[in-house]
Amino acid sequence: MARNIDRKELKNPDQFVSFWTHVGAFLNAHRVAVLAGVAGALLLGVGIWAASTLVSKRAAENSAAFARIERVANAPLLEEKQPAPVDDGLPHFKTEETRLEAALKETDTFLSQHPSSSFKDEALLLKAKYLLALGKGSEALTIYQGQLGSLDSRLRFLTQEGLGYALEATGQIDSAITAFGTLADESQAAAGFYRDRALYNKARLLEKKGSAKEAEKLLHEILEKTPTTPLKEEISDRLAALQGK
Repeated sequence: MARNIDRKELKNPDQFVSFWTHVGAFLNAHRVAVLAGVAGALLLGVGIWAASTLVSKRAAENSAAFARIERVANAPLLEEKQPAPVDDGLPHFKTEETRLEAALKETDTFLSQHPSSSFKDEALLLKAKYLLALGKGSEALTIYQGQLGSLDSRLRFLTQEGLGYALEATGQIDSAITAFGTLADESQAAAGFYRDRALYNKARLLEKKGSAKEAEKLLHEILEKTPTTPLKEEISDRLAALQGK
């Protein structure tokens, strides 16, 4: 049988008061401050959500705008008297030159409208590539030289290669040979990635300069060290031409 508890035995009667009774009393006493805190938390949450949504929207817009550059650059060329295709949201061209000019214009539009985009470096390299293809080597060279020191490794190979082509296009053959040689050396430190192509271009320019023996040596080196190179056919043809001289 439960014994009766004498009130004197209760050292702290408040221990039997419900926790939620205390909470209710606190909220009632501080309701203005509590409501303000809740409202502040809600506003902060809404603000974070809105900012996150805005960032995501801008990222999506940047990505779509950048992707459009290459879509324009790769738009199918229309043959003479070919009927206009179904509207796909892209311009259509009859010549490679007009397509390149349109891609260049698209790149400039992207750079002006998205100056802080994470795709800015890639867009500049595309611009340089289109300029080079349009015979504007000096303008392309300026971009490659300006970008080379500020890019990370994932884009440096493309920039160094473009620099070599731009130097060649502007008649600076010795500097172009040096650029492709630098690319080959850097490729060696990156498990040989791009090395065969860099050496091939260096050999091609050495031959163009009149150093056939050096060119032949480099071509043989590519085949020996990279027997599975996709350039094997081109190298074999060039070796045959050199040996026939």
